[in-house]
Amino acid sequence: SICSIVTDDGDVSFDVVLFQSVESVFISTTESAYARRFQPLKSSSSNLIELRMLRIVSSEVVMNEHLVCNEQVWFRVFSNLKLDDVMRISYVSKELNTFVLNYLRTLKEINFTEFVPLQLQLSEESREMFHWVLQNCVCVRELKEIISASYCLTAIDFNMMSNLCHLTALDLSGCIICCEDFSDAFSQLSNLKHLNMSHVIPLEAPATVQFEHNLKLSLRGLKNLESFIFTGNNFVQGWCLDALDCTALQRLSICPTSLNLRAVVNFIRRCEHLCDLQFLNRCNETIDAASLIQLLQLSNVTLLKRLSIGYKVIENLHFSGNELWATVRQFVNLNYVEILCCEFVEMIFVEQIKVHFPNLQSLTIETSAINSILVLHLLKEGNFKELCLVNTRECRRILDGLVLNNRIYSNIRRLGLHNFCWKTSMSVHFDRIFPNLEELSISGRRLTGETLLAIDKQFYEKLKVLHVGLMDLQLVKSVVINRIFSFCSNLEQLALTDRPLTDAMARTLIERCTKLKEVILCRESHLSPVLFVALRRTFMLRYCN
Repeated sequence: SICSIVTDDGDVSFDVVLFQSVESVFISTTESAYARRFQPLKSSSSNLIELRMLRIVSSEVVMNEHLVCNEQVWFRVFSNLKLDDVMRISYVSKELNTFVLNYLRTLKEINFTEFVPLQLQLSEESREMFHWVLQNCVCVRELKEIISASYCLTAIDFNMMSNLCHLTALDLSGCIICCEDFSDAFSQLSNLKHLNMSHVIPLEAPATVQFEHNLKLSLRGLKNLESFIFTGNNFVQGWCLDALDCTALQRLSICPTSLNLRAVVNFIRRCEHLCDLQFLNRCNETIDAASLIQLLQLSNVTLLKRLSIGYKVIENLHFSGNELWATVRQFVNLNYVEILCCEFVEMIFVEQIKVHFPNLQSLTIETSAINSILVLHLLKEGNFKELCLVNTRECRRILDGLVLNNRIYSNIRRLGLHNFCWKTSMSVHFDRIFPNLEELSISGRRLTGETLLAIDKQFYEKLKVLHVGLMDLQLVKSVVINRIFSFCSNLEQLALTDRPLTDAMARTLIERCTKLKEVILCRESHLSPVLFVALRRTFMLRYCN
């Protein structure tokens, strides 16, 4: 069949022998699996080739054995493409990955002019290719971002990273470090601006002291870090934070109860330009109100724009609660607030929260301890773009008032509803009262499949981000979630954090959610090997920690 590649110079057509088993493969529209997975990268503007993955029947890429064996056919295809796009093709399958590597070895000169990808998920099938390209193509060292979350990192990987002097973002969340010394790699990453080291652990528990020492040496050379995520664990106490230069740090997400409190307090006080501070709760831990007050002693209170206190239980509020609220009120320029402790919310006069924070646009709040009328008044006066309501005690009538008061919340783009339930008859109103909603996060043990399916199909079609949290697996069966996925034609990001992903769901995501780029899964998902490979090749696949 004839395949055409669109370039700035016009159409270049050439014959490619494609056998019947892959007659649906090759160049098409932007439904390319690779384009979907790496769409933010915006490939070379001078070459708009768009490659479609092999159509997945039974969710596996099946190639005719004659086509697999015929390297010359593929070499002829590659010779008509820019190298930037040849690299992209290599991610379609293991066979094509091998062909591309062999093709690159035949070239006398390799020049990646504009291929500066922003993200690369390390995987077994891409390792050999990427290592070889690094050694032979200097321009690929312009790589800006690596996402290797939930991956086992070896000395080879760190040696590879040490060559990426232009790296600005590194996500190592959930990684297991399988080498004794990795600090040398970080010493070469002087341009790093964003670092995620949440839940990073050593392979062997006895390496605890050496592991934190290596972390300290690694952080010492990062002079330009702007955002840092660090949870700590049983292997890390937080003394490594002393080595980190805080001069440029603006965004910090940290779990103080998993670390030495004094080390965290001293670290935060050195951060003079913080505009985003999140206190993470790793395992339903509690924190003392007096400790929070210490942690909130910032050097410049006017700079802080986002504050998240993710603890559901704050101890000794009867002694220090008023002082804690007075400390929070110092941050007059906040535009995002998250408070998940219902006892603390009960103390702070929710209806006046907009008075204290006039710039507030996003609110995440525990609603169990407050009257529904106060919440409705807050929404009426607040004009929020993002709203997340969390209910940990009982289901009050907040949603009844929210849905049935005939008010339209056209400003709300992001909505979170956690541990609520409502009658099926209320579901039909969701599309009307949230006409511009783009992101939905929902969970609740009392939710039913009938309630979720009663929401208008148009409501799901608008969503770009969907998070499905904890639900009763008997009340909301997998077939219901799969049905909802089939409605989400504009979905770009999906998080399924407390429910296993089934094979049927994976097929629906691949076939129906053509704009989907990233999927976040819980570790309990048990996909068949074939579908897991298909899913990983189609989307940026990550695990929640």
